[in-house]
Amino acid sequence: MKEPVDIMGVIAFPNEDGNRDCRFIDPHYNELFTVPDGSNVVLTYIDGTKKVLPCTYIDDYHARIGSSVYHICEFAERMHESGTVYQPEHPNGTEKYGIYEIYQINDYADVDYCFRPYDEAKRQIKRTDYRRAYAGMLPEKSRLDDIFMEHNRDTRPFGRKMRSMSVSDIVVVTRGGEKHAYYVDSAGYEEVKGFLEAERTAPQKNTARPPKKKRSEPER
Repeated sequence: MKEPVDIMGVIAFPNEDGNRDCRFIDPHYNELFTVPDGSNVVLTYIDGTKKVLPCTYIDDYHARIGSSVYHICEFAERMHESGTVYQPEHPNGTEKYGIYEIYQINDYADVDYCFRPYDEAKRQIKRTDYRRAYAGMLPEKSRLDDIFMEHNRDTRPFGRKMRSMSVSDIVVVTRGGEKHAYYVDSAGYEEVKGFLEAERTAPQKNTARPPKKKRSEPER
């Protein structure tokens, strides 16, 4: 049996085979990716700003990320709650994750198709009607239904800063360098390709609250 070692205040059990990769998971313990000891991870906050943080291996369940020591599940939970996504600075092709973003209609009282099924909304959808309300990590086998369920729980992330997911929301999924946008319909999802084309030139509305309320930044 391995003897515990006190590393950075953590009673740790370093890997005996010499593997010193820092593991990253989601809050449900799905494996996402690893980075070698001493490599960097890039955090992207809900407002679009980025921060590059060095990672120091402690054991298979703990790492120093930036200036703080985390259990890998604690780190995942904090990122999940703040709508922050995290990725290796230099991907190596073995990563098992995607990223999803939820867009919601900003001034829903002034947009006729808000909460309407796709057939009624498809000719009116405008990127400028939407704000980026949340972003999160997407494990390899997760589906759109999993995202919908996650954001309709009483304990959903950003529960006080955004509406639960509903009809007329748009989910943008990025996997393997490909990006697709899906309209949440009354039953299922419809791809809206024009949304991504418009996104390149649309002004970014990355607030986590509806308009006319004081804006609050995610915890950093």
